[in-house]
This record gives sequence, structure tokens and C-alpha cells, in this order.
Amino acid sequence: MQRFFRPQTSDLRPQTKGAALFSSLRSQVSGLTSCFLLLASLLPYFFASCSGDQFAGWHIENFDTTQITTSTRKTIYIANNDSQEEQHIRGIGFDKGSNAAGHFRIDTIKVGEQSVGTKDIIIPPGGALAITVTYAPLNMETTFADYGGWETGKPDRWIPHNPSDEQKKNSDVAIHRSILQAVYDVPRQGVVQIELVGEAVAGPNGETTAGGKPGECTPGDGVACYTGGFAIDIPKLYSGGPRELVLTGAVKFTISGGEATLRMDDFPPALMILKSTEIPQLPSGVTGTLIISGAEGKSGTGTFDGSRINLKDVTFRIRFVLGEATAADITPGMASMIDFEIPNLEIDTIEPLTQGTITLHLETTLNDAPSGNQLFDQFLSKAKVVVIMKGQLSF
Repeated sequence: MQRFFRPQTSDLRPQTKGAALFSSLRSQVSGLTSCFLLLASLLPYFFASCSGDQFAGWHIENFDTTQITTSTRKTIYIANNDSQEEQHIRGIGFDKGSNAAGHFRIDTIKVGEQSVGTKDIIIPPGGALAITVTYAPLNMETTFADYGGWETGKPDRWIPHNPSDEQKKNSDVAIHRSILQAVYDVPRQGVVQIELVGEAVAGPNGETTAGGKPGECTPGDGVACYTGGFAIDIPKLYSGGPRELVLTGAVKFTISGGEATLRMDDFPPALMILKSTEIPQLPSGVTGTLIISGAEGKSGTGTFDGSRINLKDVTFRIRFVLGEATAADITPGMASMIDFEIPNLEIDTIEPLTQGTITLHLETTLNDAPSGNQLFDQFLSKAKVVVIMKGQLSF
């Protein structure tokens, strides 16, 4: 049975002791740099100003106990009980840093039967928002968290006991927690926080982690590993032609009977450092990292004839964080200023495999507002992107 959480009640308060109440959402932001830095804290979840009555809500959703290497999905509903006024949600997403490990992910957001994005959502009178979330535990490390009157991630305080008392074993179960929040601005301003709680146990074969780290690849037994260059050219973003990026591992292809598969979860992140001295659209003094990685849960499929790889349905994930990030900083759920996917891409071969060397090619043109962020879409809207991968392919 699904439960409806109703943020339109006259006096909405957190249901869990210790949950943060939002006494004020006022913020005075001036200057482009200040706005840019505010985006680092996920601007869609805060407001530049507010007036009138406000509300804050807290709700807990528990997922079924889930084995490592498997997942559990559930749909969370937020209803608009007003029969006359529509609701406007400024943005929905994970609270900054609360899902850094990436145990939870948003699969779909729908109003009725219509799929919507994570920003500027309208719920009609009497309608409901349905957020489908997947819990796919990645490890057996309990989340370090202290909110909602509940602390996890630290050892329990030692309590004396009789030698004959059986001790509770906590190491067999990991508790993962995250906060999903929706920020409203019409007809009332406020924030609804939904605490997601999952319990992970070892996988069917005793696994304590899910899958390998992106970039790990051992050739042989139907696996081909690409190592080498990853050059990207975005003329609208910068001049000077293609830039060779740091590809943080090997690209793993699965080859079977002339068929090739690229599991995007296995694609190692490529890092591009962006500086305001090179990108005029960025505020002065700002340095950040564009992270190009494979989209979660997606795969590119196609053919390999012994010399050429051709793949369709390749999907990349694009994120941006402030500062110069390293491979060690990258996690599936890391907080970022932009986070979007580029689907339906094709990888082809422009120089066939010769003495272990191959050159792959990808080219696309982004849509009008690919990131959904006005600042970044200044230079990403309709931008042409060309990727060249020239390196070694080992079997």
C-alpha cells in the first residue's frame, strides 16, 4: 500500500523528532559570482526570497532489506489535495552530500501519466506527483548521518552486560540513509524532506560490494579493454580544438560472436578542468571540473567485426563541481551543480584496429537546454560535441 504525503495541510510539521524546521528561507544573493557559488549548494533547493506563511515537512520511507548486487524499487507519492489551486515545485533532488555514495537513485518523476524533469514541476488541483526511487546498495558501509533524531555510522556506546547475554551483531547489516527533498514556491513556500532508509545484507554469493570500480578491466574471456586517449572538442565552450582529457581507467567492452556491449556503469570518468581565464562565461576566479562518465543502468550495444566497433544507445552522464576534482573524488551520488544525461549516442570506428591500435569517434549536437541550468546552458545550448578515442584495444 502506498502512502500519500500531503504538503498542503494548514500546519505541516516534521513527524520525526529532531528534523530540521525551516524558520526562514530568505537569502540575499547579489552578483554573478555569488549566484554561481550558491549553485554549488544546489540552487534549485533554495529561494532568493519568500514571504507569507511557510511550511516544512519530514517523512520517512523504508525500503525492503536488499542484498548487495540486487535492488529494491518503490514509488513515493506527494499529493496536491487542493481542489482549486495548482502547486509549483521549484526542484526535487537529493540534499547536498546525503547520497554521495549513490545507494539511491531517482528513476522517474511523473505527474499523472506524464513524465517530468526535476525542476519546475506543476501538480494540478487534486493531482499527485509520483517519484520512483531505486535502492541499490553498493557496499556494506553504514551511512554516517545524524538527522531525524537518529545517528548512524558510529560505533554504539559500550554498555556493560552479563557474559551470558547474547550480543547483537551489527556487522551483518548496513544501514543506508539519504534525504530526498522537494522545494515549493506556489501557492506556499516550503520544503518537504523525505528520508530514505535502506538496509543492505551480503549478496547471494556473499558479495559485500556491488560490481567493480569503473575503469577496471582485465582482457580475455570475451572482454576487450581500451586504454589511451579521450579527446573532446566543444567549440562553443572553448577555442583551440580538441582537448585531451584524463581518462581515469580502461574502457571495458564485452565481445561475443560479433556482438559488442559497452556497459555504461563500467565507463571510467573523464575529467575536464574549466577555468574562468579560459571560459569567459564563468564568473571571475572560478575553477571547476566537468565530469564525463557513463550513465547508470544504461548499455550501448552493437557490433565488432574484428577491426571495427560500432555501438548505438550509448549514454553519457555530465556533471560539474567546483574545484579541481580527482578520480578519487568521484562517486555516483556526489553533489554537483549540474547533472544530466546525453542519450542515444553512437560510437563508430574511424581508424580500424591495426596492430592493437584503434580510433573511435562520437559526435552529437546538444539540445536547447541540456543541463537545465541557465548559467551553463549559455555555452551548452546547441553545442556541437566531438569525442575522439585513439589508443590500444587489448583482448
